[in-house]
Amino acid sequence: MMNLDWNGIRYFATLVEKETLTAAAAALDVQHSTVSRQIAQLEQALGLRLFDRIGKRYLLTADGERLYRHACDLCKEMNVLQRVAREQAAVRHSVTVSAPPFVVRLLLMPHLTDFYRKHADIRLHLLAEAALADLHGRQADIALRLVRPTQNDLAVRRLRGFAFRLCAHRDYLTRRRADWQFVQLAVEARHSRWFMEQIGEDADIVFASNDFAAVKQAIAGQIGIGILPDFAVSPADGLQTVALRADEPPPACAAALYLVMHEDVRRSPAVRAVADFFGEALAGA
Repeated sequence: MMNLDWNGIRYFATLVEKETLTAAAAALDVQHSTVSRQIAQLEQALGLRLFDRIGKRYLLTADGERLYRHACDLCKEMNVLQRVAREQAAVRHSVTVSAPPFVVRLLLMPHLTDFYRKHADIRLHLLAEAALADLHGRQADIALRLVRPTQNDLAVRRLRGFAFRLCAHRDYLTRRRADWQFVQLAVEARHSRWFMEQIGEDADIVFASNDFAAVKQAIAGQIGIGILPDFAVSPADGLQTVALRADEPPPACAAALYLVMHEDVRRSPAVRAVADFFGEALAGA
């Protein structure tokens, strides 16, 4: 009695509804001999005869009648269990990554197609935000940060080093130094403070934005000199680094990109897959 097979109960309920082995087998997508075997094993386990065989039809006995309602209840509960399991699996396969907008656009998005070739079962949610996601509050599973966190319960991996540099369009630099104007990245960050220290309090700031894409467009449009990460500049942009003082090389603000996870979520296979993929894809000097 204690070794009941769930399949036997499911086959029992289906045979009651369909009345013949052939119809039940078609509904269950199995051979009719499989249905017959499951019913025989269930009757043996219960010590009861559940059906009277009349020709090809299977009609419930009195014992079968009493057990059918309970079998239906079990089937409903198993359907709920399977649905909940599917939903939980879907949630497990959804991974949220938080990163600064320019990191999302310039570093993550170019690898997205390759990511889905390898991990089509993962739903990736990219949060492009300047604010740091609260990993303890589960606002994100993975965060890409420009500042190394100090909390002991966070797993941290340094992905790559890079530098922020003063940049201008090459045609803009043909102007007299006295006519140079500046484009400010208006965010509260170490590289933004470094930029302000480089240009000085008296610098003529004509445009400001908290978005690197807008800053880069303003620089490329010859609005002024601004700050960009070196991986955001390509030869086709027509931009070059700038030395504000003739006797010094172009300055640079060293930075690094870190991949951060809470210890509790790093055990998730989906989170680990995302972390490993982007960890490898973004790794550099």
